[in-house]
Amino acid sequence: MTLPLPVAFNSALSSDRLQEVASWLLEEFYATEDDLSRRTDTGYTRGCTTFGRQRSRIVAEVASGKHHWLGLSNGNNDLVFTIGGVPCRFSNDDPVNPSKKAVLTANRHQMGFLEFASPGEPGRFCFIIDRGQDGAGEPRVELLGFTPSDEVACRWVSDTVRVLRMEGEQPLAPMVPVGKPQIGPKRRDEGDAATEAVQ
Repeated sequence: MTLPLPVAFNSALSSDRLQEVASWLLEEFYATEDDLSRRTDTGYTRGCTTFGRQRSRIVAEVASGKHHWLGLSNGNNDLVFTIGGVPCRFSNDDPVNPSKKAVLTANRHQMGFLEFASPGEPGRFCFIIDRGQDGAGEPRVELLGFTPSDEVACRWVSDTVRVLRMEGEQPLAPMVPVGKPQIGPKRRDEGDAATEAVQ
């Protein structure tokens, strides 16, 4: 069954905004996977670090003031951020069979928005970072919108292309002219000639 996009219910949830949030979540996911690749790193240590970095990234993006549409309702570990006033959460989970509280229940900062949702319309939104079956697939982000009766009413899926980026301008080092090396016969010092004469 194809579900409508979130923008069909709220124009603040435009695809470009959702893709930007998804890119932050995926960038932090990939960076953590790259950084925590030692034998002593486990799924637990990577999961905790990924969540912490993703949470901090959203808080930092809000604090930067670059995104007029992005806000913060709750900056604690049960983070609730807003997109055009719409409260959202995020979780690293399975969108088909979620098990985490951020996906399954409404946060107190989402309740006010959820109360005004009409029957059949989404009033609670959660970004879910989907790692595929057994964590083997290419990660992607889904935004699910839930009705007051916890039914999925809308769905958006991110682009799955991994984006590599460079921070700031990366100038090349200036060229240094190197002359052709001078090759000639080996010069003997006077001390060397005297040593050879004694032998």
